[in-house]
Amino acid sequence: MAKPRFDARRLLVIVAGERPVALLCFVSPTLLAIAMDLVLRPRSLLAFEPLQWLNYFGSSLASAGFWGGPLWLASRLFTPRSSVGGGAGAGAGVSRGARAGLAAFFGLFVFPLSFFCFGGQPLYFHVFHTYMARDTVRLGIAMRGTLGAWLAAWGGSVVLMGVAGLVTTWAFFRLVRVAAKPVRPAWPILPVVGFGVAASCFWMDFVESRSLQAAPPDTCFIHGAVHALRDAVTHKGWVRRGISLREPLPLPALALPPHRPNVMLIVTESVRADALCSAPPPRCKARFLDEVAADRLPMGRLTTQAPGTLSSCVMLWTGLGPDADFKTMLSAPTVWEVAHAVGYHTAYIASQNLRYEDFAAFFQRAGLDVVTSAAELGGAGDPHLGAPDENATGRMLAYVRDLATTAPGTPYFATLHLSNTHWPYRIDPTLQPFEPHDASPWSDGVKLHNHYRNSVAMQERAVTAFLRELRALPGWDDTVVVFVSDHGEEFREHGGMYHLTSLFDEQVRIPGWIIAGPRALDASQRAALASWGDRRTYTRDVNATMLDLVGVFDARAGFPYADRLLGRSLVRPPSRDEPAVPLSTASGVWEPDIMKYGILQGDMLVVRGAGGRWDCFDAAKDPTEHARARDFACLPLVKLGMSTFAGAP
Repeated sequence: MAKPRFDARRLLVIVAGERPVALLCFVSPTLLAIAMDLVLRPRSLLAFEPLQWLNYFGSSLASAGFWGGPLWLASRLFTPRSSVGGGAGAGAGVSRGARAGLAAFFGLFVFPLSFFCFGGQPLYFHVFHTYMARDTVRLGIAMRGTLGAWLAAWGGSVVLMGVAGLVTTWAFFRLVRVAAKPVRPAWPILPVVGFGVAASCFWMDFVESRSLQAAPPDTCFIHGAVHALRDAVTHKGWVRRGISLREPLPLPALALPPHRPNVMLIVTESVRADALCSAPPPRCKARFLDEVAADRLPMGRLTTQAPGTLSSCVMLWTGLGPDADFKTMLSAPTVWEVAHAVGYHTAYIASQNLRYEDFAAFFQRAGLDVVTSAAELGGAGDPHLGAPDENATGRMLAYVRDLATTAPGTPYFATLHLSNTHWPYRIDPTLQPFEPHDASPWSDGVKLHNHYRNSVAMQERAVTAFLRELRALPGWDDTVVVFVSDHGEEFREHGGMYHLTSLFDEQVRIPGWIIAGPRALDASQRAALASWGDRRTYTRDVNATMLDLVGVFDARAGFPYADRLLGRSLVRPPSRDEPAVPLSTASGVWEPDIMKYGILQGDMLVVRGAGGRWDCFDAAKDPTEHARARDFACLPLVKLGMSTFAGAP
């Protein structure tokens, strides 16, 4: 008896139908999304590293499975089995029930997705230079209450989205109809498995749509929609905190100040106070900085009020504390809005990756004339590191020079936001003064700390080169440079790593200093700044100082949320009082994994951990903050912490 021969042709028909090329019709939404991506952001795609391209390929497969599976299964409604092999064309003899099923499928599944993926994504990218993704959808719904209200906020753009959604839905309908008959003999194994795997990837957060968005635009939105559904079903992770589009409240009428110096705010990333010299020589010696900023004046013992970038930066730019809620943080005036109101040209140029957590949305209504970030600067191979800092410093110098030519006499308020000292800490192989060092997070804390210090040294060199060029420009005599970090970094001093996990000094004490041209600050302002000495100062004080530099500090009482703007100007003499200031790992724009709330007054810190217990530490007696203090002075701070963070998670 002869053995049955393997029939490859029969197997191919079972898996893919009579004409496998017809399967391309079912993944046409994926192909369209990739083509749209190539048109919208070709430069960003070309800058992807191999890992990002691997993510992009995987995300494209997830898109193909998510679209292709349902479209393939829906195609079977066009061709009843009795018509297969007959002379009638696809769709002939389709029953009334099949027509109803097709109408429901294309109306309730294909059109809504097409509406957002092929109508909404191009419009959203045009405005924000990023795609709607997981956090966009989550925060959009949270901020507007319901999806319907969120759509209403888009205004007339919804009509364009609807037209694009209808056109693409009709095109997909026609393609599915064409492919229906050739694939009808196939068993529905591939579409079912493909959709199941794709849906699981979206559900389990296996798609990269939040950082460099190494995914097609349809995948970014589908990821957001599925994640929102998961949150609604499981009630896990659904929070009302995060970055979204601002709704700024109006400022009062502001008088034009008599003196408007240029202000350059430099914000670095994850640099702790002991990693960079704030004091001038001989009190502190900096390898590179002393070459161009030996005249720097420290801004006291500067302390951030949150050990995370989004929270600390929003507080720096608004003057609010971490106890401000979501709405307040996204409607309070920014320093750029205030500066713009008194005639400044404003710019934000960053090596930061603003696609992370939809950070870019914050800057769209922030009083900025120029916004440039890692996506435009190029070289952002790692989403955590952003673009090379020297790309940002070069762009900022070009901005200052161009403004002097295009708008002579117009002062600027510019922010240079650096990024490369974030983990995994970019270094120059030729500049590694701290040994032994190791980039691995699994190495001992000393080696990783040295690797981090080498990264800070590299950035210090870049800042020095930038300041050298800035000081050589004609406008330097009337320019102030304010340098701060967003937060510190821990290397197991209290058992943790990196940041966002504690409120101890290694995560919240940051460098902060000012240098200024001879006409930018008068003698009394320089003397006042020097008088802060070893006083504890805070993020909100830097905000108040910047308002004072642009001449509007005394008008602050008329600002929205004026009762929350408690910062002290550091170019004015300090009072004797030591304020009790709230600190937190959480804020209105950030929901951390580890909730810590605290009050700091001088060197006395009280902290409430996840268990609800308040602990007290006195850094004056115990600089490492390991021994719990039992000082009576802790009790008022505990009471203040309980009232400040009442109801906090």
